[in-house]
Amino acid sequence: MSSFAVLQLAFYALVISSIAAYGFFHGRFFKNPITRTSILLAIAHPDDEVMFFGPTLAELSRPEHGNTIHVLCMSSGNHDGLGEIRKKELIASCKMFGIRESNVLVLEREELQDGPNNLWDPSLVGDQMNLYAKKYNIETIITFDDRGVSAHTNHIALYVGLTYFIQTFKERTPVKCCYVLKSVSLLRKYISILDLPITMLTTEALMPLVSQMFGLGGSAALAGGATSSVRNRAMIRPQELLYVSAPAAVFKAKTAMEKHESQMVWFRKIYVVVSRFMSINELRRVM
Repeated sequence: MSSFAVLQLAFYALVISSIAAYGFFHGRFFKNPITRTSILLAIAHPDDEVMFFGPTLAELSRPEHGNTIHVLCMSSGNHDGLGEIRKKELIASCKMFGIRESNVLVLEREELQDGPNNLWDPSLVGDQMNLYAKKYNIETIITFDDRGVSAHTNHIALYVGLTYFIQTFKERTPVKCCYVLKSVSLLRKYISILDLPITMLTTEALMPLVSQMFGLGGSAALAGGATSSVRNRAMIRPQELLYVSAPAAVFKAKTAMEKHESQMVWFRKIYVVVSRFMSINELRRVM
């Protein structure tokens, strides 16, 4: 068999397994554990909320979950002088997910200016998270991990700032848990939903479910299943979360991205089609 034929078979296997994995996930065999709480999504620039966190927002903003979602944007994205326009675009995008304008705050600080060469002070970023969390009684914070998905300096600064926040304010904050968006390799980043089988094989988010299905214990509850109070408590703060968007949620995210009209240059139009972050989010708990 030629190497080309082997590659073809591998591609078809990936497509078929992606369809099967997608069907399994949307059978809703397990419940979303973040419900009826206040959530802060901390981002670096307008458009981060949908380019990277679309599946998370689509799931957590579902009315039946009863969550209140806030967005704290550390800069207006004024690198090209479009800060005022981008702030309005962020508000319009957030409205697509049912997030009220009053729950969206864009900071305008000289020390937090957009740009890959601008190094943000972690203590300042962490202080802003703390102030917002106290003011709005935030219980869950979500932001970037230490690779920042795209390795952007400002994205990584959010993770370092969150680390400062946890180390400094953990004992005197309403925040109960913090999650970061897991980055993946460049190849996986741009194969869209085809990354789902790989994600499901490597994530810890499904481990409790698999353990329970095979009678090995675990804390994830099957939808409609009975659980002990200990298991219910364990569900509240799992170590990893996996959100995979249904077609309607993907369309909503794409529509939200189109609200960022000033940013829709050709390579972002391609990104919306091929990025796995438009349909898959994997979050890791750090507090």
